[in-house]
Amino acid sequence: MGLSSEEMHDIFRRTDIVRRPTYGIIKGYHELPYVCLGAACEQGYQTTEVRGKVHVSPQFVIRPQHYAPTYDDVFGEENVDVALSGRVFGVLGFRSRPVECKSEHLEVRHLESGVDAALSATLDDLERHEDITTGVIITPDSRYYLISIERFISTILEDEFNC
Repeated sequence: MGLSSEEMHDIFRRTDIVRRPTYGIIKGYHELPYVCLGAACEQGYQTTEVRGKVHVSPQFVIRPQHYAPTYDDVFGEENVDVALSGRVFGVLGFRSRPVECKSEHLEVRHLESGVDAALSATLDDLERHEDITTGVIITPDSRYYLISIERFISTILEDEFNC
């Protein structure tokens, strides 16, 4: 069963962007790596962690429907958890500005530690590796983490383009 627009908006609104890229993002094409954490959707685990990279290209794109990207084009086949392959994902879109988004390097892990412990470990790891490019997101519902990723991207684009 799908979500209503009110439920999607609620997830979008309750998403917590804990850490944003701290380097100067230039207008145009850029890569946004992220770690998204949330309460586990698998029994026996406490946290679901999703890592990936979104490539964003602010540009005007007109494409016939039959040339639209497929699931494999967007997420790739080799890096997708088999349990996710049957789900239908919406295309990230921003009505106020035309952008093209592509997701790559998707990795889903189920962790035994709680969200707070996973967050602390993630932030420590990023600091230890001096990673200033990766965003960290807490999603209120791991099953619909893509809504939280959309919030992350829209926050970056709003700041970048003052929209």
